[in-house]
Amino acid sequence: MKPNIVTAGLILLAIGAYVLTAGSSEPALVKEAQATVLYDPSCGCCTNHIAYLERAGFSVDRQSVQDIGAVKEQYEIPADLMSCHTTLVEGYVVEGHMPLEAIEKLLEERPDIKGIALPGMPHGSPGMGGNKNETWTVYAIEKDGSYNVFMEL
Repeated sequence: MKPNIVTAGLILLAIGAYVLTAGSSEPALVKEAQATVLYDPSCGCCTNHIAYLERAGFSVDRQSVQDIGAVKEQYEIPADLMSCHTTLVEGYVVEGHMPLEAIEKLLEERPDIKGIALPGMPHGSPGMGGNKNETWTVYAIEKDGSYNVFMEL
């Protein structure tokens, strides 16, 4: 028994639909990543950023801390780069309301740095709400405490 062209076409269409829908839209690096977010329990934007990371596929360990300044000191975050929360991802420090694109780049390239930072609390950044109205500069924090531009978004 020979399948006809219509039957063969339907089979190929079904296989293609399965391939397109069976996979996750989450990047493979993020699906397997563990993140620990250290944050002040009274900060609402920190919990918003945690929800953003979870929606992106991260497994998130939430750790509220009473002295967020001590966390910045422990991880040697330069004062110019500080934000309201600090995240630990796959051996890196990720400071602030970091967009997923920057974390993906960090995990893909695996540079020999301490981590990355998006200083302050930029309007429209993940967890902050509002619309993005400026270019965000993400900095690479070197192991010696110096920093330089990692990427701009």
